[in-house]
Amino acid sequence: MPIDIQSLVPDQNLKHLFQIDSALKDAGFECYLVGGSVRDLVMGQTPKEFDLTTNAEPNQVKRLFRTVIDTGIDHGTVTVVLDKINYEITTYRIDKDYTDGRRPDHVEFGTTLSEDLKRRDFTMNALAFDIKTGVLVDEHFGQKDIKQKIIRTIGDPIKRFTEDGLRPIRALRFASTLDFIIERETKNAIHQTKHITKKISLERFQDEVLKSFLGSKPSRMIQLLAEENIFQIFLTNLSNRLVPNKPILERLDTISKELTGMQLAFAFYALLGEIPSKDLETILRTLKFSGQNTKDCLLFFEFLSRWETKQNLNTTDSFLLKKEYLAPVKRHFQKRFPVDSQFIQNLSPIFGANTSEMIRIWEENPPLLLTDLAFNGNHLSESFPDLPKTNYGIILNQLVDLVLQSPKENEYSRLLRHSADLISNLIN
Repeated sequence: MPIDIQSLVPDQNLKHLFQIDSALKDAGFECYLVGGSVRDLVMGQTPKEFDLTTNAEPNQVKRLFRTVIDTGIDHGTVTVVLDKINYEITTYRIDKDYTDGRRPDHVEFGTTLSEDLKRRDFTMNALAFDIKTGVLVDEHFGQKDIKQKIIRTIGDPIKRFTEDGLRPIRALRFASTLDFIIERETKNAIHQTKHITKKISLERFQDEVLKSFLGSKPSRMIQLLAEENIFQIFLTNLSNRLVPNKPILERLDTISKELTGMQLAFAFYALLGEIPSKDLETILRTLKFSGQNTKDCLLFFEFLSRWETKQNLNTTDSFLLKKEYLAPVKRHFQKRFPVDSQFIQNLSPIFGANTSEMIRIWEENPPLLLTDLAFNGNHLSESFPDLPKTNYGIILNQLVDLVLQSPKENEYSRLLRHSADLISNLIN
């Protein structure tokens, strides 16, 4: 299975790879492109990043390049920076004695490429490619498994999963992002090593979930996690078996990759249905999702829950769409995203055919928030000095509802008059 590196690797990356390769080989060392980057090339895809391996030790690598970062020097990894692009270079090594199910107790450098490839997780990731000669090293039949779309550990799967409890989660993620099948013994080992998987950090687990969201079928990752009862390892309060809502889960695949919070909302709504926001927030924080992703997820989860229960109602009501959906979107996202018609279009996994009506309303640029009013708290203070400040919020929110119903009322003189009427009603 020849690799057409010239057409698959961007020119700048190709130039850098030859530069790294030459520097190492001219100094008497070996150099290979390795792991996922070679797997992607074999599959005819351009790698997202390029990792290399060598028999040079980290300090020897550092002497050959101007800008080098010690990203994981204890485990033999440094990052060479060329034109602001990072390239990880890892010394051949053998990982020794995994006693905590998370990382090797120590590593040994100076081994052969063959020994280095043996320590890797799956056959498809145990490929090495000599950039200069075009030689592909495949000692574990990785090309065959790639061709057959199979995920298989190198050697005994129970042993490999016992070494690192993240490997079963990676297997599920690769099955999702690559559309591969997990080989039977490898899949059985996922069940038999859950006590090891339980030891991994929650940050590593949620990172694998987020990586799966970048693939074309994140729904498959959620389905596999549910089938293998993986969520229950980390969320002990969940029921023994989760059965995802298939129609909701399928819509997860249509969501913009920029809206991670919406992806999370669909994933958990498919798994758990309508649950209190407080319970969902506890789950998200337990799994160590970032504060921003948690807040975004809670907003979209509320939208999804509300919309799904109101499908049989008049969901084209302009006031409802503005108050319950467009106003919260503007309030929540306007400081981070250009909230425009395209952003509203990206909400279509929730709103379906009604998205076009929401875009039409948005493009009219209606007042949606307190900050959009032509009348504010200072105006209230000037015009109604005897009004207690504790009532400002009541009056202003009523004015917002009024202009949501009738945008033409958003003029200073009209809102002043409405304020007087509202204050009179409040007093009486």
